[in-house]
Amino acid sequence: MSNSYYKKIAIIGAGSYGTAIAQCFSIRSAEILLISDLKSIEESINSRSTSVTALLNDNISCSTDFSRIQDAEIIFIAVPASAVADVCHQLKALHIKNPVVLCSKGLDIASTRLISDLVQEIISNEVAVFSGPSFAHEVIQGLPFGVNVASQNLALAEDVAVRLRHDKFVLKPLHDYVGLQIAGAFKNILAVGCGIFSGLNLGNNAAAQLMVNGLQEMIDLAQAMGGKKDTFLELGGIGDIILTCTSRQSRNVSFGEHLANGGTIDNWHGSLAEGAFSAKATPAFEKKFRLDLRIFHWIYEVIYEKKPPLFPY
Repeated sequence: MSNSYYKKIAIIGAGSYGTAIAQCFSIRSAEILLISDLKSIEESINSRSTSVTALLNDNISCSTDFSRIQDAEIIFIAVPASAVADVCHQLKALHIKNPVVLCSKGLDIASTRLISDLVQEIISNEVAVFSGPSFAHEVIQGLPFGVNVASQNLALAEDVAVRLRHDKFVLKPLHDYVGLQIAGAFKNILAVGCGIFSGLNLGNNAAAQLMVNGLQEMIDLAQAMGGKKDTFLELGGIGDIILTCTSRQSRNVSFGEHLANGGTIDNWHGSLAEGAFSAKATPAFEKKFRLDLRIFHWIYEVIYEKKPPLFPY
Protein backbone atom coordinates (compact mmCIF):
# COMPACT_ATOMS: atom_id res chain seq x y z
CA MET A 1 0.00 0.00 0.00
CA SER A 2 1.18 3.54 -0.76
CA ASN A 3 2.18 6.10 1.83
CA SER A 4 -0.79 7.64 3.60
CA TYR A 5 -0.03 11.13 2.28
CA TYR A 6 1.85 12.94 -0.47
CA LYS A 7 5.11 14.67 0.36
CA LYS A 8 4.59 17.22 -2.43
CA ILE A 9 1.68 17.96 -4.74
CA ALA A 10 1.92 20.41 -7.64
CA ILE A 11 -1.24 22.15 -8.86
CA ILE A 12 -0.88 23.92 -12.18
CA GLY A 13 -3.37 26.77 -12.22
CA ALA A 14 -3.71 29.12 -9.26
CA GLY A 15 -7.16 30.44 -10.02
CA SER A 16 -10.09 30.08 -7.66
CA TYR A 17 -10.42 26.31 -8.17
CA GLY A 18 -6.72 25.50 -8.06
CA THR A 19 -6.36 27.53 -4.87
CA ALA A 20 -9.41 25.88 -3.33
CA ILE A 21 -8.25 22.30 -3.92
CA ALA A 22 -4.78 23.29 -2.67
CA GLN A 23 -6.39 24.15 0.65
CA CYS A 24 -8.30 20.87 0.68
CA PHE A 25 -5.25 18.78 -0.24
CA SER A 26 -2.97 20.55 2.24
CA ILE A 27 -4.48 18.45 5.03
CA ARG A 28 -3.02 15.31 3.39
CA SER A 29 0.28 16.60 1.99
CA ALA A 30 3.46 18.00 3.48
CA GLU A 31 3.80 20.57 0.69
CA ILE A 32 1.48 22.03 -1.94
CA LEU A 33 2.97 24.07 -4.78
CA LEU A 34 0.62 26.16 -6.92
CA ILE A 35 1.90 27.22 -10.33
CA SER A 36 0.69 30.49 -11.83
CA ASP A 37 1.73 32.47 -14.88
CA LEU A 38 1.02 35.75 -13.07
CA LYS A 39 3.52 37.31 -10.68
CA SER A 40 0.71 39.16 -8.92
CA ILE A 41 -0.99 35.89 -7.97
CA GLU A 42 2.30 34.40 -6.78
CA GLU A 43 2.86 37.41 -4.52
CA SER A 44 -0.72 37.43 -3.24
CA ILE A 45 -0.66 33.75 -2.26
CA ASN A 46 2.79 33.81 -0.70
CA SER A 47 2.07 36.96 1.29
CA ARG A 48 -1.48 35.87 2.24
CA SER A 49 -2.48 39.44 1.32
CA THR A 50 -6.14 38.93 0.37
CA SER A 51 -9.19 37.67 2.22
CA VAL A 52 -9.10 34.45 0.20
CA THR A 53 -5.38 33.70 0.34
CA ALA A 54 -5.33 34.51 4.06
CA LEU A 55 -7.30 31.30 4.55
CA LEU A 56 -4.57 29.13 3.07
CA ASN A 57 -2.57 26.74 5.25
CA ASP A 58 1.13 27.40 5.78
CA ASN A 59 2.27 24.43 3.65
CA ILE A 60 0.85 26.06 0.48
CA SER A 61 3.07 28.22 -1.71
CA CYS A 62 2.93 29.59 -5.24
CA SER A 63 5.52 30.07 -7.97
CA THR A 64 5.72 31.27 -11.56
CA ASP A 65 8.67 28.91 -12.10
CA PHE A 66 7.17 25.86 -13.83
CA SER A 67 10.32 23.80 -13.32
CA ARG A 68 9.72 23.67 -9.56
CA ILE A 69 7.15 20.93 -10.07
CA GLN A 70 9.84 18.39 -10.98
CA ASP A 71 10.01 16.83 -7.50
CA ALA A 72 6.22 16.66 -7.01
CA GLU A 73 4.84 13.15 -6.57
CA ILE A 74 1.65 13.97 -8.45
CA ILE A 75 0.52 16.88 -10.63
CA PHE A 76 -2.98 18.33 -10.82
CA ILE A 77 -3.91 20.43 -13.86
CA ALA A 78 -6.51 23.05 -12.94
CA VAL A 79 -6.46 25.40 -15.92
CA PRO A 80 -9.24 26.04 -18.48
CA ALA A 81 -9.62 23.21 -20.98
CA SER A 82 -8.26 25.41 -23.76
CA ALA A 83 -4.92 25.74 -21.91
CA VAL A 84 -4.36 22.05 -21.11
CA ALA A 85 -2.34 21.28 -24.26
CA ASP A 86 0.15 24.07 -23.51
CA VAL A 87 0.63 22.75 -19.97
CA CYS A 88 1.27 19.23 -21.27
CA HIS A 89 3.88 20.46 -23.72
CA GLN A 90 5.69 22.09 -20.78
CA LEU A 91 5.52 18.82 -18.83
CA LYS A 92 6.95 16.98 -21.81
CA ALA A 93 9.80 19.48 -22.19
CA LEU A 94 10.77 18.89 -18.54
CA HIS A 95 10.61 15.09 -18.97
CA ILE A 96 8.24 14.81 -16.01
CA LYS A 97 6.82 11.29 -15.74
CA ASN A 98 4.76 11.36 -12.53
CA PRO A 99 0.98 10.89 -12.64
CA VAL A 100 -1.20 13.74 -13.88
CA VAL A 101 -4.74 14.43 -12.65
CA LEU A 102 -7.02 16.54 -14.85
CA CYS A 103 -9.40 18.93 -13.11
CA SER A 104 -10.21 20.76 -16.36
CA LYS A 105 -13.76 20.14 -17.61
CA GLY A 106 -14.17 20.46 -21.34
CA LEU A 107 -13.52 18.90 -24.71
CA ASP A 108 -10.84 18.94 -27.36
CA ILE A 109 -13.08 20.69 -29.85
CA ALA A 110 -10.70 20.63 -32.80
CA SER A 111 -10.52 16.84 -32.91
CA THR A 112 -13.80 15.81 -31.23
CA ARG A 113 -12.03 14.07 -28.35
CA LEU A 114 -11.97 14.03 -24.61
CA ILE A 115 -9.34 16.19 -22.91
CA SER A 116 -7.64 13.03 -21.62
CA ASP A 117 -7.15 11.83 -25.21
CA LEU A 118 -5.41 15.09 -26.07
CA VAL A 119 -3.21 14.81 -22.99
CA GLN A 120 -2.20 11.22 -23.73
CA GLU A 121 -1.25 12.20 -27.25
CA ILE A 122 1.28 14.71 -25.87
CA ILE A 123 2.65 12.98 -22.76
CA SER A 124 3.07 9.34 -21.71
CA ASN A 125 2.27 9.92 -18.01
CA GLU A 126 -0.49 8.00 -16.29
CA VAL A 127 -3.61 10.16 -16.31
CA ALA A 128 -6.60 10.43 -13.99
CA VAL A 129 -9.64 12.70 -14.08
CA PHE A 130 -11.00 14.61 -11.07
CA SER A 131 -14.61 15.81 -11.23
CA GLY A 132 -17.63 16.45 -9.05
CA PRO A 133 -19.79 19.11 -7.36
CA SER A 134 -17.20 21.43 -5.87
CA PHE A 135 -17.80 25.17 -6.01
CA ALA A 136 -14.45 26.76 -5.16
CA HIS A 137 -15.70 29.28 -2.60
CA GLU A 138 -17.16 26.49 -0.45
CA VAL A 139 -14.13 24.22 -0.80
CA ILE A 140 -11.69 26.91 0.34
CA GLN A 141 -13.83 27.58 3.41
CA GLY A 142 -13.39 23.96 4.45
CA LEU A 143 -17.03 22.98 3.92
CA PRO A 144 -17.61 19.28 3.20
CA PHE A 145 -17.79 18.05 -0.39
CA GLY A 146 -17.09 15.01 -2.53
CA VAL A 147 -15.90 14.19 -6.05
CA ASN A 148 -14.85 11.24 -8.17
CA VAL A 149 -11.40 10.42 -9.48
CA ALA A 150 -11.27 8.10 -12.49
CA SER A 151 -8.53 6.48 -14.53
CA GLN A 152 -8.02 3.70 -17.04
CA ASN A 153 -5.66 2.41 -14.36
CA LEU A 154 -8.08 1.93 -11.48
CA ALA A 155 -5.15 1.40 -9.10
CA LEU A 156 -4.05 5.00 -9.73
CA ALA A 157 -7.54 6.34 -8.96
CA GLU A 158 -7.70 4.25 -5.80
CA ASP A 159 -4.26 5.42 -4.69
CA VAL A 160 -5.18 9.09 -5.15
CA ALA A 161 -8.41 8.55 -3.22
CA VAL A 162 -6.70 6.83 -0.31
CA ARG A 163 -4.00 9.47 -0.01
CA LEU A 164 -6.20 12.57 -0.28
CA ARG A 165 -9.62 11.95 1.25
CA HIS A 166 -10.31 13.12 4.78
CA ASP A 167 -13.24 13.77 7.10
CA LYS A 168 -14.58 16.69 5.03
CA PHE A 169 -13.60 15.36 1.62
CA VAL A 170 -15.15 12.28 0.01
CA LEU A 171 -13.06 11.04 -2.92
CA LYS A 172 -14.46 7.98 -4.67
CA PRO A 173 -12.39 6.15 -7.32
CA LEU A 174 -13.90 5.05 -10.64
CA HIS A 175 -12.63 3.20 -13.69
CA ASP A 176 -14.93 5.01 -16.15
CA TYR A 177 -12.91 8.07 -17.04
CA VAL A 178 -14.94 8.47 -20.28
CA GLY A 179 -18.32 8.88 -18.59
CA LEU A 180 -16.89 11.15 -15.92
CA GLN A 181 -15.45 13.50 -18.54
CA ILE A 182 -18.64 13.56 -20.62
CA ALA A 183 -20.60 14.44 -17.48
CA GLY A 184 -18.10 17.13 -16.50
CA ALA A 185 -18.11 18.80 -19.91
CA PHE A 186 -21.74 18.47 -20.94
CA LYS A 187 -23.27 19.43 -17.58
CA ASN A 188 -21.79 22.89 -18.21
CA ILE A 189 -23.60 23.08 -21.56
CA LEU A 190 -26.81 21.85 -19.93
CA ALA A 191 -26.48 24.54 -17.27
CA VAL A 192 -26.48 27.17 -20.04
CA GLY A 193 -29.79 25.68 -21.17
CA CYS A 194 -31.15 25.85 -17.63
CA GLY A 195 -30.10 29.49 -17.51
CA ILE A 196 -32.03 30.12 -20.73
CA PHE A 197 -35.09 28.49 -19.17
CA SER A 198 -34.66 30.66 -16.08
CA GLY A 199 -34.38 33.81 -18.19
CA LEU A 200 -37.53 32.83 -20.11
CA ASN A 201 -39.38 32.27 -16.81
CA LEU A 202 -40.44 28.78 -17.87
CA GLY A 203 -40.52 27.52 -14.30
CA ASN A 204 -38.95 24.73 -12.28
CA ASN A 205 -41.05 21.97 -13.83
CA ALA A 206 -39.74 22.71 -17.31
CA ALA A 207 -36.18 23.01 -15.99
CA ALA A 208 -36.46 19.57 -14.39
CA GLN A 209 -37.66 18.14 -17.71
CA LEU A 210 -34.72 19.77 -19.50
CA MET A 211 -32.23 18.33 -17.01
CA VAL A 212 -33.64 14.80 -17.33
CA ASN A 213 -33.63 14.90 -21.14
CA GLY A 214 -30.14 16.39 -21.18
CA LEU A 215 -28.95 13.71 -18.78
CA GLN A 216 -30.24 10.98 -21.10
CA GLU A 217 -28.41 12.54 -24.04
CA MET A 218 -25.19 12.62 -22.00
CA ILE A 219 -25.61 8.94 -21.16
CA ASP A 220 -26.23 8.10 -24.82
CA LEU A 221 -23.04 9.90 -25.85
CA ALA A 222 -20.96 8.40 -23.05
CA GLN A 223 -22.09 4.86 -23.92
CA ALA A 224 -21.33 5.48 -27.61
CA MET A 225 -17.78 6.41 -26.54
CA GLY A 226 -17.35 3.41 -24.24
CA GLY A 227 -18.53 4.96 -20.99
CA LYS A 228 -20.99 3.54 -18.46
CA LYS A 229 -24.51 4.60 -17.52
CA ASP A 230 -23.84 3.98 -13.81
CA THR A 231 -21.25 6.78 -13.75
CA PHE A 232 -24.07 9.28 -14.09
CA LEU A 233 -25.41 8.21 -10.68
CA GLU A 234 -22.13 9.29 -9.08
CA LEU A 235 -21.02 12.58 -7.54
CA GLY A 236 -19.33 13.52 -10.81
CA GLY A 237 -22.53 12.66 -12.69
CA ILE A 238 -25.91 13.66 -11.30
CA GLY A 239 -24.28 15.38 -8.31
CA ASP A 240 -22.38 17.82 -10.49
CA ILE A 241 -25.34 18.26 -12.85
CA ILE A 242 -27.65 19.26 -9.99
CA LEU A 243 -25.14 21.72 -8.52
CA THR A 244 -24.23 23.42 -11.79
CA CYS A 245 -27.71 23.53 -13.31
CA THR A 246 -29.61 24.79 -10.26
CA SER A 247 -27.26 27.34 -8.71
CA ARG A 248 -27.39 31.07 -9.47
CA GLN A 249 -23.67 31.09 -8.64
CA SER A 250 -22.96 29.14 -11.84
CA ARG A 251 -21.41 31.21 -14.64
CA ASN A 252 -23.06 28.84 -17.09
CA VAL A 253 -26.53 29.59 -15.71
CA SER A 254 -25.82 33.33 -15.72
CA PHE A 255 -24.66 33.15 -19.33
CA GLY A 256 -27.86 31.30 -20.27
CA GLU A 257 -29.98 33.98 -18.62
CA HIS A 258 -28.05 36.57 -20.63
CA LEU A 259 -28.94 34.73 -23.85
CA ALA A 260 -32.61 34.49 -22.85
CA ASN A 261 -32.73 38.24 -22.28
CA GLY A 262 -31.57 39.00 -25.83
CA GLY A 263 -27.83 38.92 -25.24
CA THR A 264 -25.30 37.12 -27.38
CA ILE A 265 -21.89 35.56 -26.85
CA ASP A 266 -20.43 38.71 -28.43
CA ASN A 267 -21.81 41.12 -25.83
CA TRP A 268 -21.35 38.94 -22.76
CA HIS A 269 -19.15 40.84 -20.32
CA GLY A 270 -18.53 38.18 -17.69
CA SER A 271 -15.80 35.55 -17.78
CA LEU A 272 -16.92 33.13 -20.47
CA ALA A 273 -18.43 29.96 -19.07
CA GLU A 274 -16.88 26.61 -19.98
CA GLY A 275 -20.30 25.50 -21.25
CA ALA A 276 -20.10 28.06 -24.05
CA PHE A 277 -16.76 26.63 -25.22
CA SER A 278 -17.88 23.01 -24.96
CA ALA A 279 -21.17 23.64 -26.78
CA LYS A 280 -19.19 24.47 -29.91
CA ALA A 281 -18.29 20.77 -30.23
CA THR A 282 -21.88 19.46 -30.19
CA PRO A 283 -22.48 19.12 -33.96
CA ALA A 284 -19.15 17.33 -34.44
CA PHE A 285 -19.87 14.87 -31.63
CA GLU A 286 -23.35 14.22 -33.05
CA LYS A 287 -21.90 13.48 -36.47
CA LYS A 288 -18.99 11.38 -35.25
CA PHE A 289 -21.10 9.15 -32.99
CA ARG A 290 -24.30 9.27 -35.08
CA LEU A 291 -26.47 10.67 -32.31
CA ASP A 292 -29.30 13.18 -32.11
CA LEU A 293 -28.34 15.38 -29.14
CA ARG A 294 -31.42 17.52 -29.44
CA ILE A 295 -31.08 19.49 -26.21
CA PHE A 296 -27.39 20.21 -26.68
CA HIS A 297 -27.85 21.09 -30.35
CA TRP A 298 -30.54 23.60 -29.36
CA ILE A 299 -28.12 25.25 -26.92
CA TYR A 300 -25.43 25.30 -29.63
CA GLU A 301 -27.82 27.01 -32.05
CA VAL A 302 -28.78 29.70 -29.54
CA ILE A 303 -25.13 30.48 -28.77
CA TYR A 304 -23.45 30.19 -32.17
CA GLU A 305 -26.21 30.57 -34.75
CA LYS A 306 -27.92 33.35 -32.76
CA LYS A 307 -31.28 31.58 -32.99
CA PRO A 308 -34.07 32.84 -30.70
CA PRO A 309 -33.99 30.99 -27.35
CA LEU A 310 -37.41 29.40 -27.84
CA PHE A 311 -38.77 26.44 -25.89
CA PRO A 312 -37.11 23.41 -27.54
CA TYR A 313 -39.94 20.84 -27.33
